[in-house]
Amino acid sequence: MMRVPTNAFGPGSRQDFALYFEGESCVRVQSIDDIVAWLLDCEYVTDADLFDRRDFWQHPSVFEQLRRGDCEDFALWAWRKLAEIGMDAEFYVGRVACGGEPDVDRQHAWVVYRVNRTDFLVEPAARNRQQMIRPLADVKDDYVPHFAVNRRFDTCAFVGCVLDSYRDKQRRLRFSGRS
Repeated sequence: MMRVPTNAFGPGSRQDFALYFEGESCVRVQSIDDIVAWLLDCEYVTDADLFDRRDFWQHPSVFEQLRRGDCEDFALWAWRKLAEIGMDAEFYVGRVACGGEPDVDRQHAWVVYRVNRTDFLVEPAARNRQQMIRPLADVKDDYVPHFAVNRRFDTCAFVGCVLDSYRDKQRRLRFSGRS
């Protein structure tokens, strides 16, 4: 199996995923409820506003200090914490549809974990528990995964990255007047 290069996950993805699990965490959690409660007290802020950069992935220990960040900062922290409490969790990047409008979407990061053979999607920057933790089966049509990494740091690619690349190319051709 071929590993997905770290930088394929996004322009801000510059270090090996194992590094996100290194160093001390000052936030102790024992359950998913603890993780949700801590994340609900954090603030979503774009990398442009927080770091004056287009894309910057914070180490979870930095995120704990700032309690501010964007989707991948929330997701990397949640992924690490889920792994710490023994959950089978994966960090994903890809595309998410916005507001049920198929042509309005954005690049995004989220986490999926499994309990008793049921997959749950964690939308870590959501502002309430009902939106933060949902059965994957209920929301999978809104998420198009491109790449994922599990807690053993095995990476995988999904056909969604190829389909989205083709879709984006077609859009560019349409806007430039060529078919």
